[in-house]
Amino acid sequence: MNVCTPGTMVQIDGAYFEQHCYSSTGATFDGDQWVTVEVEVRGDSIIKHLIDGETVLQYEKPVLDEMGPDYQRLYSEVHGARLVQGHIALQAESHPTDFRKVEILVLEDE
Repeated sequence: MNVCTPGTMVQIDGAYFEQHCYSSTGATFDGDQWVTVEVEVRGDSIIKHLIDGETVLQYEKPVLDEMGPDYQRLYSEVHGARLVQGHIALQAESHPTDFRKVEILVLEDE
């Protein structure tokens, strides 16, 4: 599992990661098998990716990249470059992927 951030940047270990994709520490899974993937999003603070309950990727503070082509259009007078809302997308770039069940849950504040 990776995070790819075209037109945006995220903080990893306290510094903004400026490359297009960042790879997780999670294992790869060959063949036909089901795994449980969770993405926990706490606003524009902590974002975690979990596979079978194990955190494999964590980042925070997503922002628009000032050099991105949509920066001016998406910049908010209220939130600035901070990304505080958006869309959810599921994507597989290199291999076919099947989704058995997709759920969206509202989390309680911590």
